[in-house]
Amino acid sequence: MPVISPSAFASPVTANDAAGPVSADLRERVRRLERAHSLQHAGKAAVSTGLPAIDALLPEGGLLTGALHEVEAGSAPSGRVAAHDGAALGFAAHLMGRFAAGMPGTLLWCRRPSGVFDAPPYAPALAAWFDPARLLMVTARRDEDVFWAMEEGLRCPGIAAVLGETRATDATAGRRLSLAAEKSGGPALLLRPQPAPPQSVCVTRWRIASVPSRSTPGLHDVGAARWRLELRRNRFGAPSVAEIPSWLVEWNDETHCLAVVPETLHGSAGARFEERMVG
Repeated sequence: MPVISPSAFASPVTANDAAGPVSADLRERVRRLERAHSLQHAGKAAVSTGLPAIDALLPEGGLLTGALHEVEAGSAPSGRVAAHDGAALGFAAHLMGRFAAGMPGTLLWCRRPSGVFDAPPYAPALAAWFDPARLLMVTARRDEDVFWAMEEGLRCPGIAAVLGETRATDATAGRRLSLAAEKSGGPALLLRPQPAPPQSVCVTRWRIASVPSRSTPGLHDVGAARWRLELRRNRFGAPSVAEIPSWLVEWNDETHCLAVVPETLHGSAGARFEERMVG
């Protein structure tokens, strides 16, 4: 995978958004107008997540291209957030694979190493979701450079999708990414290794956490990987103000796809999945 190290980033002028209390009816009317405007500029394109139960809540039946989406790591069963959460990275790779399946071009992955022992995504593992030969990896020293590389990638017609790993919560950079994605029609993903303060620029925000797998009855084996998905923000989809939809999904190594587990519990962010370990 080629590696690029950007060295400059022009900081735009920060703008402050004034927000006041508004009625639910007014918010819904504004949401519909924003959705119509966004779909018009994004070419009305949406890519299925491969999970019908989730697509049913998303605008146009999938993840909008020409939009910014966020994936953040959630807490593990122990209540802690791992420094390098494989569930969040795996789901982000899954979404990149869905975008890659319907769009020709290069996949741009921008990241800033978080420490001495930090390593880039392992190409053979990524092959479960997309062809690593299509991947261009950008390593930056600053979070500002990660955002800059993502924005430049969205302006390039040869880029199919852009992903950036960052811990920064720069609202201005997020707005620039959202506008760049809308103008180009390409999808942008922000992968965060831990929950971040909520922002209003992304179209969807997902929180992903690992949950215990289920062993084969009668065996002491390790079952398939399972994740808990929470849709924390769904800007243009089905409104979900009182509750945060959640699903339990399982990865199949043979078919290379995710599937919703029938025992999934739907509910608020405080809902937890009760898993029985068989063994």
